[in-house]
Amino acid sequence: MDSSSALSAAPSALSSELTFINPRLLGVERSTTANRAAVIDAACALFAERGYRGTSMKDIAVVLGVSAPGLYNHVASKQEILYAIMDRAMDRATAALDDAVAGVGDVAEQLRRATESLVLDFLRYPDEVTVCNNDVRSLEPGNRLAIVAKRDEYGARIRRIIESGHRSGRFRTGTPDLAAFAVLEMGNGAKSWFRPSGRYPDTYVAREYGEFALRIVGCTG
Repeated sequence: MDSSSALSAAPSALSSELTFINPRLLGVERSTTANRAAVIDAACALFAERGYRGTSMKDIAVVLGVSAPGLYNHVASKQEILYAIMDRAMDRATAALDDAVAGVGDVAEQLRRATESLVLDFLRYPDEVTVCNNDVRSLEPGNRLAIVAKRDEYGARIRRIIESGHRSGRFRTGTPDLAAFAVLEMGNGAKSWFRPSGRYPDTYVAREYGEFALRIVGCTG
């Protein structure tokens, strides 16, 4: 998910030969049985680390401990997996945004909560976010249009909050469009340094970034 247009990271070092990988390094249990969700989760970790084009169906099967042909009992193609990862990520982020701003009338509180939701999603689902950021061009045209439409609508919702605050005089920024770009990039910024084992819990980071967003737009009161 490219945050300027809108989600436990894989290890930083992997063997170049996936045959010799310990699947637990990817946070995926090795099993002789697989289901659609397990296939998508394993592929997501691999795509985040190696890229869509650098990952084969055989690689995914090795991690799961099943045969490559067996994967096709659950998915039709690698392309279907990629689309499923991005579609799941966008739907989850959108639902979280819905919940965050539901029933909130104050535009400053809307922006605070929307930013918290955005940042928390990036911190809790870094592999999906990485795949969305890096591999949207690997989607087939129809799939790409569908995902980009969801991504753009997510970003537009953040922009509408900021534009509303600007029109009402609540946000003093003279460039609400640039402020929106800055807020939408907060997820990627936090994701780049955040570690689950680090000093700050993800919820604390999200709350602080919500405050930062209000400063970016020059919120009054």
